[in-house]
Amino acid sequence: MKANMIILGNSIFDSVSTEPFAGFIAVKGNRIIAVERGDDYAPFADENTKVLRYDNKTIMAGFHDSHAHFIMAGLFNTYVNLRPARSEEEAAKMVWDSHPVDDGKWVIGFGWYHVFWEKIAFPTKATLDRYYPNTPVCLINAEAHGAWVNSKAMEIAGIDKDTPDPFGGEIFRDADGEPTGFLGEAAAGLVTKYAFDFTAEEEKNIIRSYLKGAKRYGITSVNDVQPYFHGNIGNLDVYRAMDQSGELTVRVNVAPDLLGDLDQVERWREEYRSEKIRVSMLKQFLDGVCTTHTALVIDDYTDMPGNRGISPSDLEAIRKAVPEGHRRGFSIKLHSCGDLSARMALDFYEEAIKMYGKNQCRHAIEHIEMLDPADLPRFGELGIIPSVQPQHMALTVTFAENPYPVVLGEERAYRGFPFKSLYDTAGLLALGSDCPVVDDNPFLEIYRGVTRIHDDGKPEGGWNPAEKISLYEALRSYTYGSAYGASREDELGTLEAGKFADIIVIDRDLFAVDESELIDAKVEVTIMDGNIIYEKSAGC
Repeated sequence: MKANMIILGNSIFDSVSTEPFAGFIAVKGNRIIAVERGDDYAPFADENTKVLRYDNKTIMAGFHDSHAHFIMAGLFNTYVNLRPARSEEEAAKMVWDSHPVDDGKWVIGFGWYHVFWEKIAFPTKATLDRYYPNTPVCLINAEAHGAWVNSKAMEIAGIDKDTPDPFGGEIFRDADGEPTGFLGEAAAGLVTKYAFDFTAEEEKNIIRSYLKGAKRYGITSVNDVQPYFHGNIGNLDVYRAMDQSGELTVRVNVAPDLLGDLDQVERWREEYRSEKIRVSMLKQFLDGVCTTHTALVIDDYTDMPGNRGISPSDLEAIRKAVPEGHRRGFSIKLHSCGDLSARMALDFYEEAIKMYGKNQCRHAIEHIEMLDPADLPRFGELGIIPSVQPQHMALTVTFAENPYPVVLGEERAYRGFPFKSLYDTAGLLALGSDCPVVDDNPFLEIYRGVTRIHDDGKPEGGWNPAEKISLYEALRSYTYGSAYGASREDELGTLEAGKFADIIVIDRDLFAVDESELIDAKVEVTIMDGNIIYEKSAGC
């Protein structure tokens, strides 16, 4: 069999071997037909074979983002990123600069975080109302667990003084009981139900925005965790139309709502199935996030005695739904940031396995910022996948600004983000970004997992350096680990004959440079389904 493309290099990382090697990859159509050491590719080539050589650059499988909000990530790439703002007023001004017209059309933004501001306080509708008296505004915070909205947005959503807090959420109010403009946890869904209501063509444009960035970052597969506080975000008919037109340049593994209509999800599993689209997972939230005291923790928050978190979901409903999802063969992904919610997730999975036995499901716990050491062995015993996003540990620029030691206490925070322990216990990690909570640049996650330092280089040697993962473990997790978590390791995640030709070339040999350079690495070429879809030199 002759290849239509041969890729040669002296640093091929196949996500199987612990070290890269010199060799070549032969591609025919959308499949890899050979991966061999050395440069004798003659048996696979003829006059029509395109030969590409990339020495002193890393050649590896495309990145597989194990946890991204596909549509919201597209919105993040489309609308204003408020992460640099250092005050409420600065954030509002950034929104106006990006959309300087009060035209009545929804204005969306992402990434603001009051924890980063000079005055640490939740923002109010009044600031946004000055810019947009007639236009609804919905700005999702950095953790995606709250929304800052203006009066017009609340008017559309029917939120007023008499509106009760929804289950698992809070409408923040002033001393007179009037909504202030911040909606916490499930209350955000009261507005996003309207702000994120897109036509098919609007959704296609949002996806195109995501795909443009994904090509540049070498992301060729993504796990689409669809549930938000108002329901699933993502139209499978749109996904399929883009797949059929050849526009879909990532493989999308869809995870709808665990608490939704599972009969419908079963129909989706059969109806929307191609080489690029799969519906094989379910997802739900067990808790919120540590920094806003909404993650479920075993012991009180250090800076808020008596508070052990709040769940945005009906935990009893989740406990009952997990065995049912397991019985139907769906791999389940449960959001957990606190150590108590992690224990709950393990309990729910163990109960499902006891009820129906082990099957093909690859259940996962998403985030795992905290974990009681007593629960660590259960990942290996139950076959649970740790799905983590290392960039979460360094959302602040400097380590001194890190909120975790404040809310959890120094000792408990130090034990957080136990990546190496989880890797060793479970045998792998699934790595991802949680975009739009953070940018979907895989090198941020890789750098953070390997170094465990903030952008100021602190703390020296890394935060709990025993929990660092190696470069091999990070790259394997961002390829094979994520593919395994999506039950697609037989066709994705490694460079091996028979697998899809989803291959990337990185602009340096990652194994030959200092770890400080990992954050600056760039993808030079992205090949997806056997086609070159991005070349840095070409700017496309």
